[in-house]
Amino acid sequence: MPKLVLVHWPERQSLEDFTEIARRIEARAGDIGVLIAENKEDNPEIVKKASLQSTLVVSMMEIRRFHIENATILQGNDLPKSVQYERYRAAGIPVPDWEVITPDTKLDPKDWGSYVIVKPDLARKAAGIVIKKTGRVRYTAPETYAEDHPGRNAPMIAQKFVYTGRWANHYRVTTLFGRTLFAVRCEADNSFRPLETRDGFAGAAGVGGAPVVSNKKSSHYTLSYDKEVIALGERAHSAFPEIPLLGHDIVRDADTGEMFVLESNTRGDVWLLSSGTGQSLQRTNNFDLYSQFDALEVATEALIAKVREICG
Repeated sequence: MPKLVLVHWPERQSLEDFTEIARRIEARAGDIGVLIAENKEDNPEIVKKASLQSTLVVSMMEIRRFHIENATILQGNDLPKSVQYERYRAAGIPVPDWEVITPDTKLDPKDWGSYVIVKPDLARKAAGIVIKKTGRVRYTAPETYAEDHPGRNAPMIAQKFVYTGRWANHYRVTTLFGRTLFAVRCEADNSFRPLETRDGFAGAAGVGGAPVVSNKKSSHYTLSYDKEVIALGERAHSAFPEIPLLGHDIVRDADTGEMFVLESNTRGDVWLLSSGTGQSLQRTNNFDLYSQFDALEVATEALIAKVREICG
């Protein structure tokens, strides 16, 4: 009997979610046995049981301690943005033009537009992201950044600015093995000065002007049922088949209607159904991520399909 081991992160997913998914899998696919392991524990009994069968180990985030020899392990992996962009392009997924900023970098506004986004290659929660006039983008030596700036530890990237409307907005599509668990739209707080045009930033580097990052604490979130956005999110997962859980940030150009994937949370810290962050998000914005697309049912189907694919 093929085995599925779900690795549980107590601070990131509720145990009840995984228990319910396991119950549904075993009720629907009697040939699949499901075990739930704790990420920070060795779980010798689970290791012993799983090692006797063809086993798929699924961890939404990168495993710390738990390990099974001779098992197929699929887990989150915090990939640099440059790696993501290369893989998206190879998979035919639309991403805004970008390049790593080096001492030789000189961007032409004719090709890049009047403003570009400058962001760290490896960072979380929009840290270090700024808008700059294209002609002013210059290489900065890592050691000259502030101690807490992510540019000290990874290169900086210039990315073509996508104008999403008067207030910055984006979509987050969260997929498990390419199937959508939930999707939301995030828009910056409308109390900020609106950006009337893509070139309408006030002051150098947009200081005092409209925000370009929409996922702030004051931002407004709504459930999204946009079929085109969701389809792009599901396609985007194909660039990372080895990563179970992904959160794709997608934007639509307000003038042209073109859609782009800005980046993905490949770390897997996006089980917003029951994480503390996710529960707060749902309470504040008065919606339920479980019921939007029946997330636990989607997860059940996705995991059954993946066990069949890997274990036969």
